Amino acid sequence: MNSHVENVTTVTTHAPAVRHAAPAGLGGLLTDFWARSSIGLCLSDDRGIIVAANSAFASTVGYAVQELSGMHLMRLFAAEASVRGTVEHAAFIAGEDSATAETIYLHKSGRPLFAHAADTRVQTPDGRFYRLTTLVDLSRRVGGVQQLRQNQQAENFTALASEIGNDFNNLLSIILGYTAFLQDGTLDVSRLNTAINGIDHAVRRAANLIRQTLHLSRRDELCFQRIAVGEFVKEFFRMAGDALTPGINVSIDLSSDLPPVSLDPQQFHHVLANLGQKVRDLTGAGGRIACTTRQVDGVHVRTKFSGAREPSYVLLTIQAEPHAASFVEGERPGTWDAAVRFAERRRDLAVLVVHSIMDSHRGHLEIDTWSGPALVFRLYLPAITESNNMVEPPAVMVPPVSPSERIVLLVDDEETLLQALSFLLTRHGFTVIKARDGVEAVDEFVRHAERIALVVIDLGLPRMSGWEAFLKIKEHSPQVNAVIMSGHLEANLKTEILRAGAKGYLQKPFAMSEALAEVNRFFKAKA
Repeated sequence: MNSHVENVTTVTTHAPAVRHAAPAGLGGLLTDFWARSSIGLCLSDDRGIIVAANSAFASTVGYAVQELSGMHLMRLFAAEASVRGTVEHAAFIAGEDSATAETIYLHKSGRPLFAHAADTRVQTPDGRFYRLTTLVDLSRRVGGVQQLRQNQQAENFTALASEIGNDFNNLLSIILGYTAFLQDGTLDVSRLNTAINGIDHAVRRAANLIRQTLHLSRRDELCFQRIAVGEFVKEFFRMAGDALTPGINVSIDLSSDLPPVSLDPQQFHHVLANLGQKVRDLTGAGGRIACTTRQVDGVHVRTKFSGAREPSYVLLTIQAEPHAASFVEGERPGTWDAAVRFAERRRDLAVLVVHSIMDSHRGHLEIDTWSGPALVFRLYLPAITESNNMVEPPAVMVPPVSPSERIVLLVDDEETLLQALSFLLTRHGFTVIKARDGVEAVDEFVRHAERIALVVIDLGLPRMSGWEAFLKIKEHSPQVNAVIMSGHLEANLKTEILRAGAKGYLQKPFAMSEALAEVNRFFKAKA
């Protein structure tokens, strides 16, 4: 549930004292209100440390009042959100009222709270600023229409989750099948390689499935670039055509005089891959795919999509045609019927992903099953003008590290991954110190701070989150080199991590070669 930020309030209380249920100096009446209020109240200092919380707040988040005193406020957020939360908290204390507007709190059990939060900045006579958070549990106050909406959302989510779960079960079955082959000591090298390649392919498909589901919530970070659509599409089919559209005739007739568009190349690659797979399945062997482009006026696009606001668009049309042999006079080909059923499916993951990506690019997707002869996708992408040109963020510069300092602190609570990464780094000449939670990570770093050249740490750790552990390590050694790993995709997560002082980022799932390349960046010899 989103937060709401109130205006700044100046109070004439004494500075709050840690480990008190109510801030000292409030006076009898206010102290009684603090203790008896059914509204959750929490006061945190400029560092984000909770200095006071009432019983209603503690009850809502599932902690005892004594547990909250001295705890970092970020521990009440999801691991991936605590990164952004640290930045937002500092901005709020500095005077940016809307900085904490999107805060979502977690219960101690880990479930997100259906609650309304509001933040007020208060100042004490000594000039210090605090964040006063009020938290209202809405789960006990909402019924009727809201409950109906939640039930509908739950039904849609359940149906989509069932389809995703089915795909995952298929992939896991493939992996388990090939794993059984690997346990057969009589296999020759050729068959072993076949099993390994099969597992690798299944894992990559599973990783793509995860990315698709995360695209739907728009939780992945966008990295826009100035792109010529025609050249991008040509290169895509040149590189992926043989694998994506085998046995299909691909015709590309793209205009060369179109204005550029602003795209995230990786995401638009997902768009073409998802649509290409659907078109391939619907056309069948011997079919034809035709790609064309042209520029269209924004007024025309608004007749189709009320949310279209750009003055001009680049239209990419992907038309699928089944083989001529599938046509029967007076009847539509079977692939056409399949296209209609496909377009009418509300929970097709590939199409939902494309809609989500197009929306994040301020574009639009039109699916036409009636222009024939099978299926037409029309993608409307905003053309770049002087007013909407998007600037890429500057690259993060990483200072070189002496090659003699090859000690890495590796932190992850997933034992198998920890051992795999440790084996990888050790095999390539690194000395690895392992830790399995945030508390252990901080202890190991403090013990070996003078020797550790790089910290590779996961965000989601027990006892203390990876982000809180990183902040404590950074407080001990401000110049620490750290690479943050995460299986979450939160909007702008990578950017916020780098801004906060981390030197690198690894998005799970990653290949071992990617992890090694990221670590090696910090151990290049000085020129």
